[in-house]
Amino acid sequence: MGTRPASRYHGLMQQSILGSSAGVRPEGEALTVSELLKRVQHLLAETLPSVLVAGEISDLRPSAAGHLYFNLKDSRAALHAVLFEREARRLSFAPANGQAVLAFGRIGLYAARGDFQLIVESLEEAGEGSLRRDYERLKARLAAQGLFDQNLKRPLPPLPRRIGIVTSPNGAALRDVLKVLGRRMPLIPLRIAAAQVQGEGAEITLVRALQALTQSGGVDVVIVTRGGGSLKDLAPFNTEILARAIRAAPVPVVTGIGHETDLTLSDLAADLNGITPSGAAERVSPDAAELAQRIADLGRRLKLHHPGYTVTEQAQRLDDDAARLDRALGGLWRRSWERLALRRAELRATDPRTRLDSIGHELSHWRARLVATHPLGPAESRLDALTRRLAPPIATAFASARHRLELDKRSLDALDPRGALRRGFALVQDTQGGLVTGPVGLAPGDRLSISWQEGSAWTRVETLDCKDSTRDPD
Repeated sequence: MGTRPASRYHGLMQQSILGSSAGVRPEGEALTVSELLKRVQHLLAETLPSVLVAGEISDLRPSAAGHLYFNLKDSRAALHAVLFEREARRLSFAPANGQAVLAFGRIGLYAARGDFQLIVESLEEAGEGSLRRDYERLKARLAAQGLFDQNLKRPLPPLPRRIGIVTSPNGAALRDVLKVLGRRMPLIPLRIAAAQVQGEGAEITLVRALQALTQSGGVDVVIVTRGGGSLKDLAPFNTEILARAIRAAPVPVVTGIGHETDLTLSDLAADLNGITPSGAAERVSPDAAELAQRIADLGRRLKLHHPGYTVTEQAQRLDDDAARLDRALGGLWRRSWERLALRRAELRATDPRTRLDSIGHELSHWRARLVATHPLGPAESRLDALTRRLAPPIATAFASARHRLELDKRSLDALDPRGALRRGFALVQDTQGGLVTGPVGLAPGDRLSISWQEGSAWTRVETLDCKDSTRDPD
C-alpha cells in the first residue's frame, strides 16, 4: 500500500480551492495564505483520512521531548514525517537512517511553513511488519475455525513409555531437551525425528517428521522444538500445514519454540505450550525423585491400612495397657506395704513388752546400786516386796497391751489387700487405675481390670443394675 498519486487530486484541489479551472482568474475577494492553507487542511482530512506508506527513513532527528522527526523517501521523492512521543514509546525496535519501514498515519499540513507532513500513528519494520500481518490474519482465521479451542487439548501421559522429539539434530534446542530429560527421568526411551527448522520448505520436513513418529505408534507424546530467532526464522512454525498436523496427531504434542516472548501458531495448536525447549522437556517428563517420594508415600499409606499393621498396632496398645496396669498395681502394693510397715513401727513403739523391758533394765540398774551401797538382806527384802507389789499391775498392763496388739493386728490384716484376695475376693479397677467399689459412675462399654491372687483380666461392662438406696422397704 502507499499514498495515492498527487496528480489524481490536482484538478479537484484546484477546483475546490481556487473556484475555477486552470488559466481562468476567479472572481471575488482573494484568499489569505492562512485561509488557503486551512482549506487545504480541510480537503486533506476529507480525501486522505489515513494512509499506509512504505519508504526508507532518512534525516532522523529525535527531539528532547521524545518526538521523532524524519523523512520517508523512495528513489524519486521524500515526505516529511513525525512520530510523537506517546507513539514512539510503543515501538518494538529502534528506528535508524536507511531502514525500510511501513508508516501508518494521516497527511497533515504544517501551516507555519506550508509543508506537508505525515503524522505517523504506528511504525513497523517493513519485513517484520508484513510477516506480522500475515501471522495475525492466519491466526484469526484458524481461531475462527476452532483449531485453537481449549476443549481439544489432550492431557499428557503421567509416565510416558517413550518420548518423540521433532527438531534439528544439530541445534541447541535438542541439547537442552536431552539435558533436562536426562536429569529428570533418564530411563524413558527417546525417538528423535530430524527436521529442518528454518528456511524455505522447513514446514514440510516438520510435518513429515511428526507424522513418522506418531503414525508408527511407538511414542506416547511428542515434543516439537527449536531455539529462538526472529519472526522470519520462526516462519515455518507459523504455517497452517504444521498447525493442522499438530492438531491431527494421534498423541499429545508439546511445543517448545523460541523464547518466552515468542508465540507461534504451532504453540496455539499444540496440546501444551512448554514456552522454551527446556520447559517442554520439563512438562512431558516426571521427576524421578518426586516419583520415588510419591511411591514411598503410597507405601506408607498401604502399610497403615494393612490388616497386619492394624493387628500389630492393637497388640502394641494391649502391651501398653498391661504395662500401665502393672505399674498401677505395683504402686498400690507398694503403698499398702509402706502403710503396714509404718503401722508396725508405731505398734512396736507402744508395745507394753518394750516398756516392760525398759522397766526391767531400770530395776536391774537400781538392784545393782542397792547391792553396792547397802547390805544384801534388808535390800533384798525390800526389793522382793516391791516386786510383789508391782507384779500384778504389770501383768494386767501386759495383758491389756497384748489384747490391743491383737486387735491392731486384726485391723491391719483386714486392710491388707492380699488378705481379701486370698479369701477369694477380687480387686476391680478402671483404666486409670482407680478402685471401683460399685456400679455408680460406670456406663455400658467401660473397660475394667479384675485382679485375683493368681492374676488379672480385662472385662467390659455390658449392663448395669444399680440398687436404689432411697426407696422405702416394702
